[in-house]
Amino acid sequence: MSSIKVRVITSFAIIAIVIPPLVLGGIWLDLLAAFIVLSGGYELLGLSENVRKWPKWLIPMEILFVWALLFGVSEKLAFPLLGVMVLLAMSMPVISKAVDGRDVFLLSVYLCIFYLFGMSFLKLYAKDPLYFWFMAIATYLCDTAAFFCGSLFGKHKLCPRISPKKTLEGAIGGWLVACIGAFLFACCVDLGGFPLWARLLASMILPFSAQIGDLAFSAIKRSYGIKDFSSLLPGHGGVLDRIDSLVFNFVVFYALLVVMGV
Repeated sequence: MSSIKVRVITSFAIIAIVIPPLVLGGIWLDLLAAFIVLSGGYELLGLSENVRKWPKWLIPMEILFVWALLFGVSEKLAFPLLGVMVLLAMSMPVISKAVDGRDVFLLSVYLCIFYLFGMSFLKLYAKDPLYFWFMAIATYLCDTAAFFCGSLFGKHKLCPRISPKKTLEGAIGGWLVACIGAFLFACCVDLGGFPLWARLLASMILPFSAQIGDLAFSAIKRSYGIKDFSSLLPGHGGVLDRIDSLVFNFVVFYALLVVMGV
C-alpha cells in the first residue's frame, strides 16, 4: 500500500475517533484528553536515551501526576501541586543515577506543557465548543495553506536549521489564509461575549503561534535526531506530530481569552 493511501486511511480513522468526543462532550471528551496526555507522555519522555534505564515507575508517575492535576484536584490546588511535581522532577537525578540533566528537561516540560494544554482544552470546550472549532480552523488551515503556498511559491527558507523544507512564502501564505478563514468563521457563528476586535486579533495571532509551535516541536525532534515522535499513527508519525501546533494554540488562545476578559 502506498504511503499516500496509508496517510489518507489514517486521517479518516483519526477523524472518526476524534469527532464523536468533540460532539458528545462529557466523559468522552475527558477520555480524549486523557488519551492525549497518556500517548503524549510516552512519546515525549521516550525521547531520552536513558529511558530504558529509568525506574519503571517514573513515566507512569509523571502521567498520573498530569491526570491528577486535570481531573483529580481543584483548580486552586493544581498550581501549587504542579510546582511541587516540577521540583520532584528536578530532583530525579538525585533519586536515581539513571536520570540525568537532559532528562530533567523532558520530565519538567511534560508536566507543565501537558497540564496547561489539558486545562486549556477542557476550559475552552466548557466555555463554548465553538471556541475549539475556531482555534482548530486557525491552526490546521494555516498548516494546510502553508504547505500549498510553499509548494507553489516557496523560494526563501524560513528556518533551515530546524525545518529545511519550510519557506517564508509558505509561512506568510499560511498565516494570511488562516487569518481570513478563522475570522470569517468567527463572524458567521455566535461566539457570545467575544467582540469583533477580539475575533480579529485572535485570528491574526493563532496562525502565527501555530507555526511557532510546529517549529518548536520540530526543534525538539531534530535535537534528538528523529523524524517523528512515534509510529502510532501510520503515515502521520505520533500523536505529538499531529497536535504540536494545537498544544501551543490551546494555551495561547485560552490566555488571550483571559486577558481580554471573555
